[in-house]
Amino acid sequence: MANRFIYEDFSCEVDIFKNGKDVILRFYDDSKEQKEEEIHDYVMVDSGYGFLCLKYKGDSALLSGYLCKSVFSTDEMIDAAIELLENISPESKSVYMPYHIEYVEVMGYMEYNGE
Repeated sequence: MANRFIYEDFSCEVDIFKNGKDVILRFYDDSKEQKEEEIHDYVMVDSGYGFLCLKYKGDSALLSGYLCKSVFSTDEMIDAAIELLENISPESKSVYMPYHIEYVEVMGYMEYNGE
């Protein structure tokens, strides 16, 4: 069963990547993910809704990331995403954890399809 982020009437899948105590969350729409048998010829790779990265540094931690502005549209929604990360890594609640999260808008993209 996939991990999910739910906030009011919005929900999406969340991948959780761990390296020791460090954690990265990737927010995305599973219906836009390529299936293995679809990976041929032209493939449109969706980058998802963003990432949060929690990195422990001694007795502190740093939280950074970017989230899609059109999806994560309120401070309360960002707070809910941070709370999800804190629930996955409860140690983060007891350390000093400054953060910097960027809101991003897609202005264009570059692609390579191996052709």
